[in-house]
Amino acid sequence: MSKFLLSNTILGAAVFGMSGLALADTIDTTNTIDAPTTQSCPATFFDVSLMSNARQCQQFDDSLPASMVYFTKQKPDDVIAFYQNAYPQFVRKTPVNQRTMLASTDDSIRIVVSPDNMGTQVDVLIISKE
Repeated sequence: MSKFLLSNTILGAAVFGMSGLALADTIDTTNTIDAPTTQSCPATFFDVSLMSNARQCQQFDDSLPASMVYFTKQKPDDVIAFYQNAYPQFVRKTPVNQRTMLASTDDSIRIVVSPDNMGTQVDVLIISKE
């Protein structure tokens, strides 16, 4: 292990020594990053309904703009139909890379539906309150 650290230190000095950059040869892994946590799924997110079988919910912010990602076993077409029935005012955009976006007419809410292995990933982005 000390050989590895020594060789990385020498390599780091050789590569970056002339540029005046100083780099540490170790990484502190004790600090945590503010990562979203998986939580039980609520019925709604900022008044937008989630599918009843939503799971693996990750909320990225409590204040606007905010987003939540969740997984459902439903097929993408079923998820799109669910949101189109619940929110007929949402406009369906042309799919890009198998991802379909539904957006409110004022673009304050966006829902992105993506195939994901055995189901669908749903991203809900709330930009502002309607």
